[in-house]
Amino acid sequence: MCLLGCAFSSAFGQDQTEIALSNVTVIDGTDRPPLKNATIVWRAGRITHIGLGHQATKNVRVIDGAGKYVIPGLWNNDLHGPAYDEAPALLKQLVANGITTVRDMGAPLADIVRLRDAIAAGKILGPRLFVAGPLMEGPVPVQMGLIEDLFSETQAHQEVRTLKAQNVDYIEVDTTLTPALYAAVADEAKRQSLPLVGHIPAKVSARDIVTAGQVDVEHLGGRFLNVLVACSTDEAYFNQITARTYDDILAGMREKRRVKEPQFKADFDARLLSTFDETKARQLYALYAQHDVAQTPTLHVLKTLWETNRESNELNGDDMRLGSQIFDKDLAVVGAMKRVGVPILAGTDGPYGEGGEALHDELELLVQAGSSPLQALQAASRDAAKAMGVLKEVGTLEAGKAADMVLLNADPLVNVSNTRKIAGVVLEGNFFSEADLKAMRGH
Repeated sequence: MCLLGCAFSSAFGQDQTEIALSNVTVIDGTDRPPLKNATIVWRAGRITHIGLGHQATKNVRVIDGAGKYVIPGLWNNDLHGPAYDEAPALLKQLVANGITTVRDMGAPLADIVRLRDAIAAGKILGPRLFVAGPLMEGPVPVQMGLIEDLFSETQAHQEVRTLKAQNVDYIEVDTTLTPALYAAVADEAKRQSLPLVGHIPAKVSARDIVTAGQVDVEHLGGRFLNVLVACSTDEAYFNQITARTYDDILAGMREKRRVKEPQFKADFDARLLSTFDETKARQLYALYAQHDVAQTPTLHVLKTLWETNRESNELNGDDMRLGSQIFDKDLAVVGAMKRVGVPILAGTDGPYGEGGEALHDELELLVQAGSSPLQALQAASRDAAKAMGVLKEVGTLEAGKAADMVLLNADPLVNVSNTRKIAGVVLEGNFFSEADLKAMRGH
């Protein structure tokens, strides 16, 4: 794996000049209270001091941060990478939005590996990347670089080994995998010591992924609403509907015909909501918490799921109204998961060009779901780094860790929306001023 070899070896941040950011309020991403009137010092991309005083060296560069707040660099834990040649401008936009790390959750293999390595070598400015390569799909007759179509268990094993050879950081599964293909991918990922992350396939239980070793769930399962279905007293009924829908979708793809999906219709959703069982839900949350199965709910996407499927599924007003109620239940589920210790990660899905503003939306939605502003920040910093196994290197502001931080003009603990009020970004020790960030955004 390339966790420490690639992700923390960027040529950026190797300047030996000592830099001190003074007179700031430090929100370090731990559970410690904010430290006021503090100074953060770093050299060669690493934090060397955080405290109320510091004996500066002769060549220190001092940046006055009076009245400002510092938080750890933000992670977007679900984005899909662009073609290599399109990446530089998009990466700068992410940095300008305070994002210093991206967990890429599906991109063409050659492009994303080349991009990760170019960033690590200092050839391109951008957030550090953790990558999956293509999503594991199948069996679907679709040819595109974002996905890898699997048609046999033998192929599934081989594709995971191929990805391992490219030093991917984890294997991502998608909703179209059959149970047999999912099991093959999970087995080989375990053999190769690669974490298994992503969606929950249509015919796989939200509980069975724990046995398979999956350590992260996107979108509360995916478009088949797997987590909500697992919390229903009518789970068997919904599983039958989902299985038929899945088979119809695969047939429709082969026959090039449109398939309407019942999970977006009012009668399905009303029954799903009315049969939600708190006891089953608590048991599922406890299972995830016990096994550290992180959730990346991408509330930013779930909020618009019915709207984006409105035309293709010919949804009416009742369907849309019930879809809004499903999203309200999603918020409640995420809040309940957080309260019992399920790791929650901030991610937005979609392309890099939308990942900056969308992450700030996601932080606001996490607070709406019941997280405190600090917990929302941790979902995009400390908890993300912990889930990736790199908390010793990054994720909080502490001496010895990577100098990734965001300078804000207002207190995000008072209002998490203040993460949008960015006065500067430090990426692996390189300080970018407000003017620099404006140029990165292209305006």
